[in-house]
Amino acid sequence: MRAEVYRCSDVRAKNSHSRHPGIGGIVCRPYCEGAACSRGEELDRLLNIGVCSYRRPDQLRRLLQSFAGMRVPSSLQLLVTVIDNDPAGSAQPVVAEMKASLPFSLGYCHEMRRGIPCARNRAIAEALIAEADYLVFVDDDEWVEVDWLEQLYNYALLKDGAVICGRVKAEVPEGTRAVMAEFFERKVYPTGARRAYCATNNVLIPIAVVRDLSLRFDESRPFAGGEDTLFFTEVSARGVEILYCAEAVVHEVIPAERISVRWQSRRKFAAGTTQAVQKRACGRGRMGIIQSGVAQLLGALISAPLYFATGRTDSGYRSWLKACRSAGLIGGAIGVRSDFYRQIAE
Repeated sequence: MRAEVYRCSDVRAKNSHSRHPGIGGIVCRPYCEGAACSRGEELDRLLNIGVCSYRRPDQLRRLLQSFAGMRVPSSLQLLVTVIDNDPAGSAQPVVAEMKASLPFSLGYCHEMRRGIPCARNRAIAEALIAEADYLVFVDDDEWVEVDWLEQLYNYALLKDGAVICGRVKAEVPEGTRAVMAEFFERKVYPTGARRAYCATNNVLIPIAVVRDLSLRFDESRPFAGGEDTLFFTEVSARGVEILYCAEAVVHEVIPAERISVRWQSRRKFAAGTTQAVQKRACGRGRMGIIQSGVAQLLGALISAPLYFATGRTDSGYRSWLKACRSAGLIGGAIGVRSDFYRQIAE
């Protein structure tokens, strides 16, 4: 089957016969025509993979190539939508190039509002227009394993109505020091583990979560990062389960420029500011967050030089990163906003 490339607004007419479930409901799928509709047979479901991209044509190409080789459950209609957040439209040539090698529909949207939450909200909007039953997010600097979608989707069927997040394995440049590589390591949980929040780097969302609960990513901090953490914290607070699937694996390719003290320090600070916002959203008082952050910061600033002085440089570096995160926690509690991704987006 040859893929088709279309502008995202074209999908509205394609799916005009579809229906949606409420949270926890079972779906009757789009493309309902002729005798199959009159007999009331169960139809395939539509899953929309949203890929937000910004000036990463080579990485995007690698991701789309991995999609071409993955197994797709027979009960799925699959749609991939690339949300290009580059004003210059750098993803469009890649989408056009890849159309012949993908055995499913490939969409392209140009989101001119800058910032990843704007791009992610555009992905939600397009999934709703397409009347998808599920929206899956992966990052444009990742590639997926052959059985990734099978594992993610089949587990979602078992846990009807739940958000399903999968495993992300980091691939760091050869020769990276172990202590700097561990910055990118993500904890692996057993399948079925309930999570309070997750990220958008490998996640399946039943469309009812964003449609019925009217949830969107916070666009007020477009370059801060961490808005996915806040989004899924709210998802969990609204009563939707977030479950982990260890068998659904994607690989994140870490660029060499992120293997630096400066980048990791700034990223930890930004993560701390997000954590402060998250804690406030969960009911923690401002002063309690500040006191906790100060205690952690003092402990890290005392231990780091002691570790370095005694030759335990790896432990010293870990303490330094903890100090950066604690400083961000304090800053976030008093209203400091991080624009960590602004420089990347310029």
